[in-house]
Amino acid sequence: MRVFLLIAATLPCLAQVPTCSAPVWSPCDIVFELQAGEAGELRGDFRSPHKDTKTIRAFREGNTLVLRFTPDEAGEWDYRVTSSLRRLDAQLGKATGVASEAPGFVRTANVHHFQTANLQPHLWMGSAVENFVAMPRTEFETTVAARAAEKFTHLRVTIEAGADLREAAARVRVIHNRGMVTDLVLASIPEGRAERERYITEIAARFSAFNLMWAGLPAFERVRNARAVLTDTAELLARLDPYKHPRTSGAEVTSSPLLADKWMSLLSYGTADPNVGAVEHQLMALPGINAGIRSRADLWNATMNGQYPAAGAGREFTVWIELMARTRYWEMEPYFDVSGGRAIAVRDAPGLFGDPEDAVEYLVYVEKPGPVELTVENHGYDVAWINPATGERVLAKDYKGKSFAGEPPDKSHDWLLHVSREGHKQGLNKYKFESRRNIRQTAETDPTKVPFEMEKPAGEISVRTPSFYALKILRATRATRDLLVVWTAEVANGTESGRVVGIGKEGTLNLPPSFGEKLPAVMSLRVSLINANGKAYVIDHAIRLVP
Repeated sequence: MRVFLLIAATLPCLAQVPTCSAPVWSPCDIVFELQAGEAGELRGDFRSPHKDTKTIRAFREGNTLVLRFTPDEAGEWDYRVTSSLRRLDAQLGKATGVASEAPGFVRTANVHHFQTANLQPHLWMGSAVENFVAMPRTEFETTVAARAAEKFTHLRVTIEAGADLREAAARVRVIHNRGMVTDLVLASIPEGRAERERYITEIAARFSAFNLMWAGLPAFERVRNARAVLTDTAELLARLDPYKHPRTSGAEVTSSPLLADKWMSLLSYGTADPNVGAVEHQLMALPGINAGIRSRADLWNATMNGQYPAAGAGREFTVWIELMARTRYWEMEPYFDVSGGRAIAVRDAPGLFGDPEDAVEYLVYVEKPGPVELTVENHGYDVAWINPATGERVLAKDYKGKSFAGEPPDKSHDWLLHVSREGHKQGLNKYKFESRRNIRQTAETDPTKVPFEMEKPAGEISVRTPSFYALKILRATRATRDLLVVWTAEVANGTESGRVVGIGKEGTLNLPPSFGEKLPAVMSLRVSLINANGKAYVIDHAIRLVP
């Protein structure tokens, strides 16, 4: 008997191991009760019916340790506990994923677009909920219901310093249960490494099981040492997030200066200025979301940049997503052979849908109503003008040919021109999501082939006085009549990432204060631009910074 008791004392507690059952893509909590005075860590290694494994770390809630687990596969899952608490260590348990019709978590796809785990295209349309933890629960739930009714697919929320993480997770669950994705902004990532690891470990444990996107800082440009903080945070999430959700960071202008650190899944914009979004879309192989939308013109200009909206609310957004669902926006790219508006189009590689240079549809945003000319492939097309405020369609005469010309029904507001082969589209009911070859262009950098030069600045500039920038056109052509231009700068051997310091052909450089911390210094100044035909050019110069 004494031997038996001795052996029993060395074995894990044989109490019933907690379990859970949940629909696939829905989180469930596996709760371990703690005994008086206990404190420790715990993780679970979950093995799917197809033997894939996810490691999930527990978080403490009251007198319990909680594993928040989402089955991404139907069937019985096994899990094994590893814990610093001896009585829980090495326990074996089970969880069940019940088959569901949920599309699954969001991920990037087709270069500039998104899809869900069921390999279907995902239309990203986001809105922000301010002070989402602090607002009364009924007001929060009413707001979420309103955005769901407007057909938003994403809600951006921010976890402020000192926020109640238990309440924050409960509210993210409300968003999840409405079928929307949470874009989770972390406003107070600790600067100290040890404290940051503890914080991100708990954040990942509480929130990873939901359908979300890690949205980084509200605006990285305003945070000192943001580059190092975000890079380390991304490395922690890569290790701690078993579902590998997309990652980016909020930005006042663009998060693209962080690309060099190779952790972002998508770009985030804080401005709808066409210069920034349009140029970067041509040069960068990542999708973009725009949180800088303040008007209907912003919404549609961001769309013509190839971006997805991530801010706003109201009927005009419902119009956007209903129209995008009817078009093939998940395959559309900016289109430049247009006058009088800005356009996106699906133009497929030869033979892809059976016709040479097969063209499915074109969508033109006419911000200032007037004559529109659009070069199209030689087919017959359905033509309609759409009111972007209401979605009302005004049918126009069908068109056949190569060069469409027309005017909106009236000049009282902005319009959308929709030129499409509706009958042809209906025959494409068996298409793959990545059915269109999305080939990025390589920017022209050869000085002998670039019809522009950096006129200002030149040589040396002082950080104490305003410095001007200007682009000079060397050979004026029809293609140079309209230019979209972005100026970016980075200090050599600096710890901060680069910045957008100018927009357009000329202006005053907007250098961040960090550029003047160690002088003299060498600043790499780059002009990236696209001409009226959509061709990209890049010009680089080294500029000396002095006090």
